[in-house]
Amino acid sequence: MIDPRVDTYIDKAEQFAQPILKKLRSSIHNASPEIVETIKWGFPNVEYKGSILCSFASFKHHCSIGFWLG
Repeated sequence: MIDPRVDTYIDKAEQFAQPILKKLRSSIHNASPEIVETIKWGFPNVEYKGSILCSFASFKHHCSIGFWLG
């Protein structure tokens, strides 16, 4: 499920980060139709079957992705 707040987050990110975040988001959604986006702690988090699968974020000079489940 797409969360429009993630669109807003990406649109407000630094110019270099926007294509990276869009690619991450697309790749994550391609993994499963059961993916649900949300914003927690001010950045995008992705849930799978009710648990946080991963999160991604942008900063001034880099982007990050962190995985929560194995």
